[in-house]
Amino acid sequence: MKMVNQILLNLYAQGNFSVPVATPNDLFDPTKFAMWAKFQLMPTTTRNGSFCSIEELGILQITLFVPIGTGSAAIEAKADQIKAHFGTGKTHKVSAYQVLVNNSHKAPAMPDESKNAKWYMMPISVSYEVV
Repeated sequence: MKMVNQILLNLYAQGNFSVPVATPNDLFDPTKFAMWAKFQLMPTTTRNGSFCSIEELGILQITLFVPIGTGSAAIEAKADQIKAHFGTGKTHKVSAYQVLVNNSHKAPAMPDESKNAKWYMMPISVSYEVV
């Protein structure tokens, strides 16, 4: 899973979104940024195949955050940009791996109810296969 997480982070970095990412188990102070993202990897299947050494399927959720009171225009525009980069039915090459994005979509923005509701958030879900 660690390898797949790095592959997907590299794919995100290829988009040049200028939005820093908080990854699991890293120290991250979101108050330093006007917008930031959180990665959550939810693998569903890992299997060895006859045509490839390994295949992993799952969902990558990229949740964008902006401070409450910022408005929704910036977060909507950035979510659309991320969604377009990952695409639907699109194959990306990352190092020696292929990442097939089955679909990507954004959910409606909403206040983040954790941490004293300081953030407005918008999740983008990316259904992927890594080969």
